[in-house]
Amino acid sequence: MTQVQYAWLRSVARVLMIIAIVFWLWFGIGSAYVENAGPFNWLMHILVPGGIFTLSTLVAWRWEGIGGALLALEGLVALSFIVRAFLLANFSASGLVLMCLTLGLPPLAAGILFLICWRRSRK
Repeated sequence: MTQVQYAWLRSVARVLMIIAIVFWLWFGIGSAYVENAGPFNWLMHILVPGGIFTLSTLVAWRWEGIGGALLALEGLVALSFIVRAFLLANFSASGLVLMCLTLGLPPLAAGILFLICWRRSRK
């Protein structure tokens, strides 16, 4: 692959995570507002997972190898929790797909893309 193609992969990873971050921050703020709970509830709704994704993406923006590994790990952990919840709580298949597409796959895919770019930059 050429340097331009790796720059394109890096941009795709960044845009993917920006979309995921905006979605989860919006979702967290909306959930906290609807629940009308205290400040701790607001903080937790905003930080998990929106804040975690934000910090990991900022790390990946600066240090692609570390951030890419962190994002990939977050994606795998999220997917394992989603599948476990699906099996234990008897969620619907559409719920499983939705959670995988919004919570697990974006950081996993972006992490892999960041790792590919990092590996290429080391050659």
